[in-house]
Amino acid sequence: MSPFRNVCRWGTALCVALVPALGFADSTYKVTATQTKDVITIDGKGDEPAWQTAPEIGGWFLTRVDYGRPAPDDTKVRILYDKDNLYFLFHCLDSKPERISGYTVQNEGFLHQEDNITIILDTYLDHRNAYYFWTNPLGVRTDGRIVDDGEAFSTNWRGEWETKSTVVKDGWISEVRIPFANFQFEKKEEMTFGMLLDREQSRNQEWSNWTPDGVNSAKVSRYPHLDGLKDINPRSIFSITPYVATTVALKYNDDRGTLRPNVGADARIDPAPWLSLKLTANPDFSDSEADQGFLLLDTEQPLLPERRQFFLESEHLFIAPINIFTSRRIALRPHDRVWGGLQLTGKVGDTNFAMMDIQHRDFTGKDANGRDVFENVNSGVLRLQHDIGKRSMISLVALNRSGRGGIFGDSDFQTVGVDGNFHVFEEFFIQAQALKSWSPLGNEDSDAYHVGLHRFDTLSEFWLQFEDIGKNYANPLGWTPVIDKQGYNSHLFLNPFPKWRFLPRLDVTWDTLWRRNHEHQRTRWRQRLNVQPYLHHDFALIFDGIYDDNEGFRNRLGTFGFTLFPHDWQSYTLSAIGGRFLGGQIRGLNGAVNFKVGPHIVARFSGFYTRNFGVPENSDLFGVSGDGYSFSGYAQLRYHFSPDLYARLTLQKGDVYELADYNAVKGTFLDAMIGWHYRQWSDIFLVYTDQPFAGSQERRILSKISFNY
Repeated sequence: MSPFRNVCRWGTALCVALVPALGFADSTYKVTATQTKDVITIDGKGDEPAWQTAPEIGGWFLTRVDYGRPAPDDTKVRILYDKDNLYFLFHCLDSKPERISGYTVQNEGFLHQEDNITIILDTYLDHRNAYYFWTNPLGVRTDGRIVDDGEAFSTNWRGEWETKSTVVKDGWISEVRIPFANFQFEKKEEMTFGMLLDREQSRNQEWSNWTPDGVNSAKVSRYPHLDGLKDINPRSIFSITPYVATTVALKYNDDRGTLRPNVGADARIDPAPWLSLKLTANPDFSDSEADQGFLLLDTEQPLLPERRQFFLESEHLFIAPINIFTSRRIALRPHDRVWGGLQLTGKVGDTNFAMMDIQHRDFTGKDANGRDVFENVNSGVLRLQHDIGKRSMISLVALNRSGRGGIFGDSDFQTVGVDGNFHVFEEFFIQAQALKSWSPLGNEDSDAYHVGLHRFDTLSEFWLQFEDIGKNYANPLGWTPVIDKQGYNSHLFLNPFPKWRFLPRLDVTWDTLWRRNHEHQRTRWRQRLNVQPYLHHDFALIFDGIYDDNEGFRNRLGTFGFTLFPHDWQSYTLSAIGGRFLGGQIRGLNGAVNFKVGPHIVARFSGFYTRNFGVPENSDLFGVSGDGYSFSGYAQLRYHFSPDLYARLTLQKGDVYELADYNAVKGTFLDAMIGWHYRQWSDIFLVYTDQPFAGSQERRILSKISFNY
């Protein structure tokens, strides 16, 4: 047995032995919400008399640069509730209100580059998982989940809530309404939530929160409590969202015709407070909104965000070091289809569970006559996750994928496994995982193991991970890009703030990867060092060096550049690259520009150009010759009438000359869209798309309307 397999197996056994390890106690800080019967209008003013009946929460503390000190610019919060909603009024004081920044105008945007506030709620009070609600001075809504006490964040979950913000002479005000209909919980006379309130100031990169206990915003196990929620209503026991969609194919390479109508629905039933049944019939990807924020020409990329509501409720349960289940692997390609599915999710005591069964059709290729060949597939998933102590957990998983009628014949894949997270002490935890698969590839050497050590806080992060994945391990419902490997990888990130005049901040990242196959032949040895010294708050240099012994070539790449306004969404980046890559020389330029014009228009432009020469014929980069170049450009314009109503135009173009398309940049993508989120869990989309598929361009007009009952 190989030493690496011994390390992974004994590491897994060690983690099981650490089951008794418990986390820290809850924060001792708490607040009581104030009930109101008045109507609260969310207008960013907070001028209703009811707000004055709620006590003011102030005296915030810094949690990043000057950790533990009182925040120079305080934040004052009032909390109200009625039977259906939870209300927050933030007054974010700022001694320099002219430098308050708010650039992102689309919902679900990334807000860490601007002023923002976050409300985080642990509605189950399980001290592990929480929902976050994130907004900026423009009233944009971004939300998601914190999973396993900060081990991971799930950004695909979408809640329904309302917020408005206004900039005032001494700071900015944000008013927020969060309906209890977002959450499933047992109706009681009085409820308690875990809660943390967070604020970030862009101009000084400081974070602060409302508790003197020094709680990290990711550490759900230590959240303070929000008490006094009496007679509140959870979400309804039944919900259905039907949709109607139409595709007009202007140019296509299949035989499905020009007009392609489509209907489907998602339904949810909550038979008990701890149980939810979800049903779906022909769910729509709705990925026109989600996908095109990415620089992407390869339409078979499996790890794009999931937007099908059927898969989202249990998504956080499947986060694991070796990816075991990615719902975007089900009906992945544009012409694939999910016929229907059933899912049971819930939590009994300390045990979460998810059971899923999906029937779908997947494209597998073309036959000898050029006709599309599809595979009828049934996929089943079972996940059990048991909480241990306050912060640790252990999980079981079983997956089955049975395909019939594909171009390669019938196939059956099964995978079972166990994984766990064990928190030894504050900010330090161990991950372990063991998997076994059965597939047409063979049942020998088809197991996979992972052991990882992790430690992180707001200014640093470190992990060391060992993996052993057999050459016949196969799980088509998960995502394992490299098999037949033994190795380790490490990551170190340091983010000190020395506050020197010409070096107020320094970011350092060092990554190492080493692996070999099961014949003990080394297949990769990679080291990367990235250093970003900030010469000014608004100007940073970029130094990046890579040594990568890969595929028989010793790649040595260096990058030098700069970023102007690195903390703002309105930023400018330019860098140059040079060195050796896949046996030849490489030179190139990369650039990106993000900016906002007025209150409604945002624009993103990025691109790269690389010149390669002297590439040998045995290199995967060699094409017609060993000298050539490649480029790719990306542009996106968005006009926002409001955060819920917008128009978007996206263009991406890439090409390769004389070389092989090693990085899959060749092709053209054009997307024009109007989107309107017109009521809770209900949307209208109109999209024109021109994109590559199966070696040729397809042009389509898509429309969709969904309505939630």
